[in-house]
Amino acid sequence: PAGPTVTESRTFSGTTRANTPTSCGGDSHDFVAAEGPVAVTLVQSTGGVSMSVQICAGGIDNNACTINQGPIAVGQTRTGTRQGMAQQNLKLLPANCGGNGPVPAGPVDYTATVTFQR
Repeated sequence: PAGPTVTESRTFSGTTRANTPTSCGGDSHDFVAAEGPVAVTLVQSTGGVSMSVQICAGGIDNNACTINQGPIAVGQTRTGTRQGMAQQNLKLLPANCGGNGPVPAGPVDYTATVTFQR
């Protein structure tokens, strides 16, 4: 039998950018999570701007994600329950892509912490 689950926190840093008002691209971050709660906190971003966040199984954006795409502000935590397979993928995008925000002037650097079961 498997042992007890352990809560793990990992910090990810990356860069994202708006290619057009409705198209964004940037880094993504993989982690493996056991069944249970998953939380993401936006620790910092360039200029303190809000962003758009999602965590999806295998990086497949199917609107059945652990955390469906939506806005997140610096200092805010979004939570969900792991959906799909253990392989999870974190994406943070400029707020104009899924966060109802303005197009940023340039690339946005960010740091986020993800807490999950493993």
